[in-house]
Amino acid sequence: MKKETVEWRTVASVDNIAADRPLEIIIDETFLLLVKVMDDIKAYQGLCPHQFARLSMGTVSEGSIHCPRHKACFDVYNGKCGPGWQLPALRQYHIRVDAGEVAIAYPLSVISPRNE
Repeated sequence: MKKETVEWRTVASVDNIAADRPLEIIIDETFLLLVKVMDDIKAYQGLCPHQFARLSMGTVSEGSIHCPRHKACFDVYNGKCGPGWQLPALRQYHIRVDAGEVAIAYPLSVISPRNE
């Protein structure tokens, strides 16, 4: 994360994020997606990079976020595009969870992808 003043904005309760349905939040007109991954929470871009469908209208199953429009899928652990599609990985954002509350770093900050 950049070395600048970061504000942590509470955006959701962990209890509001279902294991099989992503939760959409909007910050500064940016659609974001919160997903529950085991006991962890991840924040990704909320629009599919294919045709910008709202991923919150899709589902989470079998370790993937499924786009509602054309069924492209993205790994819940790292945002990488699944088989059958050649799309960029979803941008992942810095968050923290404290006392059951999910907060996101503001200004929004993308986690640099790892070369895996």
